[in-house]
Amino acid sequence: MSVESAIAYITRMREDEAFRRTVNDGEDEAANWAFIRAAGFDFTVPEFKQATEAIYHEHGITPL
Repeated sequence: MSVESAIAYITRMREDEAFRRTVNDGEDEAANWAFIRAAGFDFTVPEFKQATEAIYHEHGITPL
């Protein structure tokens, strides 16, 4: 599990509409995590939050 994987996931969510739709339309949390992991991403929620902060910092975004 890693922050780098979470950053890659966020990037894919931004760039791949079909992937984003599949994740967002899923109604079962366990199935969503299984899909995300099957797509090659392995991160925890805290790592996802760290990735978000890293992206904000990289782009000079101040979260509200």
